[in-house]
Amino acid sequence: MQLNPGLNLLVGENDAGKTSFIDAIRFCLGTNSKERLFLAESDFHKDESALSIEMKFADVEKHAFRFVEHLSFEDYNAENGEVRKRSVLHVRFSAKKTGTERRGYPYIQTQLRSGIEGDGLPIEAEVRDFLAATYLKPLRDAQAELSTGRASRLSQILNSSKDIRESAVEILTVIAAANSALLANDAALRRSADDIRDNYLHRLIFEAEKGNLGAFIDIAGVKEDRLDQLNESEKRRYLRSVLEGLSLTLTEDGRLHGLGYHNLLFMAAELLLLEQESGREFPLLMIEEPEAHLHPQLQLKLLQFIESKLPTGEAPGIQCILTTHSPNLASKADPSAIVAFGSGAAWAMRANETELSADDYVFVQKFLDVTKAGLFFARGLLLVEGDAENILLPTIAKLLGRNLEDHGVSIIKYDNSGSWKRFARLFLRKGMNDRPDQWHPTRVAVLRDLDLWPDCAEEIGGNPHGFKTRKPRNHSYWRANCDNVDAKKASIADGLSRQNVRVFVADDWTLEFCLAKFGLFSECFQALNDGRIPNELETPVGGEEKGTLVLSQASKTDFAYNLAIILENQRETQQHEAVLALGESPASSECRVAIARANDTFAAELREKLPPYIVEAIDYVTNTPDPVPGDAREAQ
Repeated sequence: MQLNPGLNLLVGENDAGKTSFIDAIRFCLGTNSKERLFLAESDFHKDESALSIEMKFADVEKHAFRFVEHLSFEDYNAENGEVRKRSVLHVRFSAKKTGTERRGYPYIQTQLRSGIEGDGLPIEAEVRDFLAATYLKPLRDAQAELSTGRASRLSQILNSSKDIRESAVEILTVIAAANSALLANDAALRRSADDIRDNYLHRLIFEAEKGNLGAFIDIAGVKEDRLDQLNESEKRRYLRSVLEGLSLTLTEDGRLHGLGYHNLLFMAAELLLLEQESGREFPLLMIEEPEAHLHPQLQLKLLQFIESKLPTGEAPGIQCILTTHSPNLASKADPSAIVAFGSGAAWAMRANETELSADDYVFVQKFLDVTKAGLFFARGLLLVEGDAENILLPTIAKLLGRNLEDHGVSIIKYDNSGSWKRFARLFLRKGMNDRPDQWHPTRVAVLRDLDLWPDCAEEIGGNPHGFKTRKPRNHSYWRANCDNVDAKKASIADGLSRQNVRVFVADDWTLEFCLAKFGLFSECFQALNDGRIPNELETPVGGEEKGTLVLSQASKTDFAYNLAIILENQRETQQHEAVLALGESPASSECRVAIARANDTFAAELREKLPPYIVEAIDYVTNTPDPVPGDAREAQ
């Protein structure tokens, strides 16, 4: 997997591998918070006894002097087409079980080496410190991280500040003066120390030691009369002990605040540290779930700020890896920065890896909103062009026994300007039609109208339901003028029905037309007429006439809401009748079985009444067998 030099937003459902990816980097590079990382036997896949993590750093020329003995060389194509060589750094972390124990725990042998095959020199501590990443774990306790304590994160951040290091003597002088004032002869701290010495310690030790031992209280061990005698190493040690006694808070009065703002304060301090250490350490920032404790607007502020710290042109910046479940972040990030995780693999959405063009990326980023950003987290997608589909399909899928939520399927409504093609191309891997193992695993079903009008739709004398007027400019819309319906469907699919993307084109005009034509005319009529069942005179004979009657009167949203309720009521009626036939308590196991059978019966009946393309689309996104390459070519 190749990372972007700037932002990498890792998205995917739970257990997709995002944290495993972060952990792999942590084991390989370590983190600059100096946390101790230990492999466990459970980290090895199944019964494997060894594992390795391989990383390659490109564009390392400005840092090459730090690890010149570890560099490898590889060919690359220059802009003029010439093949040249460049320096890269390969790092391989290897681990294997030894079958032995140390201090009661399984001993796992690890090593970190350079070289393309991991057979180069061991990576020494100085290089490892340079490569260490800044890591912010999920559900972090930011307030604790910014509090006092030995080797506290705040002390590390402050200790890296050039201003603080250059002001070490000034800071220590202030502390030493405070120390002297607090420990003057009549000070409370001095009296407490004397009390400990005279009444406790000296009564516990031998007479010979009383002249040498006492009780002394001081701040960081700094004495005014010794400041001039301290060497640089001692000054740094005393300064560190002072900084470890500091805490960072949101307000001067120490008022308590929510976890969200404490997290922002902590991340602000970490970003400061990264910038302060620029040039002295590799600028890699990893944050798991940055949205933790942040409401949507603050999430977007955070993303905007991080993006301002990314490399631009020749200007250096940080390389950032964020893992998230937040559609807010996914909707506002550049789509090319998104990396989708799932099925044990990762798919970068950047240019040259999808079939999107540069213009497509601009459009997709503008078109995404929080609702549509859910497509990055779904196992299956239904892309629909109308409000009726958006409202009806979840109900229809549930009644067919294929609840979309149970299968991780999202519905995304696109506009009719061709945006569906861009969303389809986002999930098509460039040059991978014959490589099923490289296809994006999300099943995408695009529903399209056929938009061919039957003759009975013409508004002409004697036709009670016609509402379309024949004109030269709409000549191609009339079904009678279409020589080949299959060719029409193929042109609508535009060659995009391949890999795990399928384009399902209606068999007739629109969804509403097809529903009425194929078997749900009575239900559609009721949806248009406040639940009134049509009589024989109100029921057209032909299917096209039924479809035209419904489509001529259908108000997209109201019609869809009403039809969904009617279908649900029909199933409830069948359930009720099944329970009454048993004469049992509704809570009995027999009744539950009867209700399940009634649901199955209703689903089978509904399946026969629905337009085939609707059933096929729902079946496709709610089935999870491995894709077969031949299927894609046949669909195309």
